[in-house]
Amino acid sequence: MAHPVLREKGRRYVGLLEFARAGEQILAEMGLEQARGTVTSVPDERTIRYYMAEGLIQTPGEKQGTASLFSYLNLLQLLTVKKLQAEHLPIRKIRELVAGKSEQELEMLLGVGGVAAKKSRETDAKRYLESLLAPESVAFPMETAAAPPPPAPQMLEQSASWQRVEIEPGLELHIRSDYSPPPTSGKTKSLLEKAIHRLRRLRG
Repeated sequence: MAHPVLREKGRRYVGLLEFARAGEQILAEMGLEQARGTVTSVPDERTIRYYMAEGLIQTPGEKQGTASLFSYLNLLQLLTVKKLQAEHLPIRKIRELVAGKSEQELEMLLGVGGVAAKKSRETDAKRYLESLLAPESVAFPMETAAAPPPPAPQMLEQSASWQRVEIEPGLELHIRSDYSPPPTSGKTKSLLEKAIHRLRRLRG
């Protein structure tokens, strides 16, 4: 089942009251329980102002008339703060985890997408690997002339260099300069399956 916050993607909220009501509705669907009596289950306008003053929620830079325009990012910040409070984290630690994070990073903290998001990341990585291995985009094309005999192992270590390609934040592909892509589609498929298998093991 999709996370309830996903239906809010792209929305804007005019003023604190509308923003607070949106947060209240999503939090009710999330079913978070705040065990500590000093922590409010539902953030009102005063609580949100406090979160903004503490750097837990980014102050909106846009206005509609005199009212601040809150964004999907602000909503994610609010929901993440409440989730981490339910997990008994102090404000100082929550600020470290939330401040400066992107929408994608906050969605991960909230657990948005779950298995679907994991599969999407694996699919994106597979497509990227396929694009790198496609003949027209090979970073190190083979010469049309007869290839020279492979260098001795000790020469490889001295002359080979590595190219680092970021697939997504936290995931890099390292390609050695003497690497040649698989010559057949069957071997390419086998290589991709190995890469996806490793990703699945890392993701747990």
